[in-house]
Amino acid sequence: MLSVNKMKPIILISLALLALLVTACGQSAEKLNNEGNDKFAEEAYLEAISAYQSAQFENPELAEPYYNAANVLYRQGAYPEALTLMQEALRFAEDESLAESSFFNIGNTSYNSQEFESAIAAYSEALLLNPDDLDAKYNLELALQQLQQQQQEQEQEQEEQQDQEQSEENQDQSEENQEQNQSEDGQSEDQQQQDQEQSEENQEQGQDGQEQEQQEQEQQDSQQDQSNEGEQEQENQQGQGQGDQEQNQPDQPSQVPAPGQRMTEEQARQLLAAIAQDSETLQEKLGQIFVAPPIPPVQDW
Repeated sequence: MLSVNKMKPIILISLALLALLVTACGQSAEKLNNEGNDKFAEEAYLEAISAYQSAQFENPELAEPYYNAANVLYRQGAYPEALTLMQEALRFAEDESLAESSFFNIGNTSYNSQEFESAIAAYSEALLLNPDDLDAKYNLELALQQLQQQQQEQEQEQEEQQDQEQSEENQDQSEENQEQNQSEDGQSEDQQQQDQEQSEENQEQGQDGQEQEQQEQEQQDSQQDQSNEGEQEQENQQGQGQGDQEQNQPDQPSQVPAPGQRMTEEQARQLLAAIAQDSETLQEKLGQIFVAPPIPPVQDW
């Protein structure tokens, strides 16, 4: 069983085609293609490519030089360039054998470029032209397996990428939450500090209020003492005034006129002064002054 690394062999120009070439272009394209094949067999790939390119220049519609040049590039690992030339050979291929070989080699080139879907399509086309091509069947199965594995790897990579993105997102969210918690902790500490400062301020205000109340109480006590002192002083002044008034009051009549006698001028003045001070009623005073003389006892002669 052939692997995908084996290309369909170099194609020689047939005798029938040679007759056509002699008519159209002489023997130049056929000779150049054969020279390229000889250099390919000698593994002189640069000289082979040069000969094939010269043949393409001599006859641009001849498929074999494109096909053979693509095989050289495939051996050198230049898969994109080989694929381009193989497609040119397929475009100008006139028999099924060359077309089938071109599809097979396109499949190999796509496979080695890990373009498995293109390889599957090319192998399928080769099998349509030649259903008995066992190499095409084998390579088609390999391409299907590789495509399935590639899809699984891509899905796994996508899942890993999503997990990584989710992990990074969770990490970012965790860092954001941590920063937020730190910020909240800082705010909480600030709030506690503010509460402590407010408590100390309230305590100071309470102390100030107590001191103010104490000062007010002392002031009230001082005012009360002053008031009491004022009242006491006023009472003392009143008592002193009454004493002075009593002291200043005129003396009571030192002498009361005897019954039947008239008051002297001094006695009359004292009587009026006493009446003015309302110390005694006029009747009482007069009763003191004018006393009815007692009835003389009857003498027993």
